Amino acid sequence: MSQPFDPGVQSVVFGDDSIEIALERLASSPADLSTLELWTDHRPPTDDADDLATLRRNLEVAGVDVRGYGVVDLDDTGEAREYVAFAARLGADYVTVNYPPGRDDITEELLALADEFELDVAIHNYSEIHHDDLSQVFSSIDDVREVLERYDDPRLGVCVDTGHFLAASVDPAAVIPAFGDRIVAVHLKDTSDAELEDLPGAGVLELERIVGLLAEHVDRERPLPLLIEYELPAERAVGALADAERNVRDALAALE
Repeated sequence: MSQPFDPGVQSVVFGDDSIEIALERLASSPADLSTLELWTDHRPPTDDADDLATLRRNLEVAGVDVRGYGVVDLDDTGEAREYVAFAARLGADYVTVNYPPGRDDITEELLALADEFELDVAIHNYSEIHHDDLSQVFSSIDDVREVLERYDDPRLGVCVDTGHFLAASVDPAAVIPAFGDRIVAVHLKDTSDAELEDLPGAGVLELERIVGLLAEHVDRERPLPLLIEYELPAERAVGALADAERNVRDALAALE
């Protein structure tokens, strides 16, 4: 079965903008993207009713649906609940997370919260771009696979960040067959001569090959979020989004 896809954007592309400004810029962009993964720095967890109501109105005006929330960086147990609860309040399907791969106690807490709030947990991979000590993050296929094998739970999956795998000298094309249906979302990020974290299709990432492998190896009930992600200068953020969307949609059209 061919996996349907849901192109969207990770709000980190709007950098230091407030979420209000980020949503305005997204709505005014020529890009036609209605799926959002909300970056935790853009909106930390809150249970304030007025704050939540304002956020929901802004999301509605921008015409976007929050499918995911993250990346939530965890150092210990007891930290995850407010993030997972907030994601559930927003109607998200999943939370992207990062924590030390050997911390089974954090994994078990996340799975209990996932069951309680009825959403998925997606392990997000990192690289030396943002982390000096790779033992504290998921950076290799084996890092992720070993946890998935220890916890064969339908609520536990993966958010594949193609850019970080490229930076870690891991071919994203090798990741997809390894994880298959455990892939909950994909951060489509590239690396190029111009930018270490560039828009998808601007560098070495083989977009057509990646979406083809996803169609072949992933079969989930809801369309798989393909989230455009990059970290470019603020003045390039909106223009780059339209270019990135075109690249992603061209790759998807090649499947037809």
